[in-house]
Amino acid sequence: MDTTTTTQSATNPVDDRMGQHLRALADEAEALLKDTARAGDEKVAAARERLRGELVHLRERLTDLERRAGTQIKHAAERTDQAVHAHPYTAMGAAAAIGLLAGLLIGRR
Repeated sequence: MDTTTTTQSATNPVDDRMGQHLRALADEAEALLKDTARAGDEKVAAARERLRGELVHLRERLTDLERRAGTQIKHAAERTDQAVHAHPYTAMGAAAAIGLLAGLLIGRR
């Protein structure tokens, strides 16, 4: 239960940085559109290169984030496995309660 709070709080700065990179990419795409509409070939080529650079950087960040997320998921799974082995009856009780709650919610439809 504590691990979800830790995982969520750890991903918020990542989400903020990803949002910043996506906004920067959108800004570059806007600049490309404006330059394409009103400028010659040199400005279009320069804008395309800026956009291409942003895309490469964004892809690198996404790859890094995917790797980090995979590592965090693996660690969370290991901690969950350890907790279930340490407290098997508590885990079974929690699973039964969740199953009962899910059954009640589905049965209401």
